[in-house]
Amino acid sequence: MSEPKSVKNRLHLDLEVSGGRALPLTARRQRVNEEVSRPITAGARILHMHTEPSADHYAVTLADPEDNEFCVN
Repeated sequence: MSEPKSVKNRLHLDLEVSGGRALPLTARRQRVNEEVSRPITAGARILHMHTEPSADHYAVTLADPEDNEFCVN
């Protein structure tokens, strides 16, 4: 498509790679960051890193080259 994105995605993927809350946050963060490098290499870009200190959660929202958003968490 040559037109810019005009509406939200009809489908938003969440790729669960962290191993869940049974693992320490530092280990989950490392797993997510390792996985994020793969779509970046393929042309995706980071839109937002979800790193709120009070949350026991870490995720990265990315967009593919066509601006379709997805999360790695």
